[in-house]
Amino acid sequence: MREELLKGLSEEQIAKLKQCRSSEEILKLAKKEGLELSDDQLEAVSGGNCAAPLPPCPRCNSNEAVYIPRTDNVMEYECNECGYRWTV
Repeated sequence: MREELLKGLSEEQIAKLKQCRSSEEILKLAKKEGLELSDDQLEAVSGGNCAAPLPPCPRCNSNEAVYIPRTDNVMEYECNECGYRWTV
């Protein structure tokens, strides 16, 4: 999720968001926290804002990677198959 989509969230909420491994987990967290997500945030969470597919895992070549939201503009991913994390 792009940094500008994190605006308005507390540091605690951002930390919790970073722990989410899927769009579904992000949406569950938003509901639990009572957050109202904007259309742009919902689109980004659902994957509608992605211009390209997520890269395959460099370790096992699986296409089951998830994007790990960060606030420092670094693209970080984690493989659902082997657990490997990498940045781009």
